[in-house]
Amino acid sequence: MQANPSPEPTLADILAELRDFKANMTDFKADMTDFKADMTDLKADMTDLKADMTDFKANMTDFKANMTDFKTEVEQKLDKLEYKFDTYEKASDKLVRLATTIIIAAATVAVLPSALQAIEPLLTQLIAAG
Repeated sequence: MQANPSPEPTLADILAELRDFKANMTDFKADMTDFKADMTDLKADMTDLKADMTDFKANMTDFKANMTDFKTEVEQKLDKLEYKFDTYEKASDKLVRLATTIIIAAATVAVLPSALQAIEPLLTQLIAAG
C-alpha cells in the first residue's frame, strides 16, 4: 500500500494561511503595544517609588537628628536634676546636723540650770571639804 502524496496547497489555502498569519501578527502587535504600555507604567511606578524612598530616607535622617537632639536634651536635664539632687542631699545633711546641734544646745540650756541647782550643794560641800 502506498501512501497518497499530500496534495499541493492551493492558492486559497495559502491565502487562508497568510490571513491567519496576518491576524496572529496583528494580535501580537497589539500584545506588544499593551506590554510596552505596561512597561511604561511600571517605569513610572518605579520612578515614583524611588522618589518616595528618597523622601523616606530624608525623613528618617531628620528623625534620627531629632532623636539625637532629644537624647542630648534629656541627658542635659538629667545631669541638671542629678546636680540638684546632690545639692539638696548635701543641704539636707547639713540641715540635719544643724538641727541636731540646735536640739543639743536647747537641751543643754534647758537642762543645765536644773542640773547645776541639783549638784550645787554637792559642789559646795566638795569645795568646803577642800
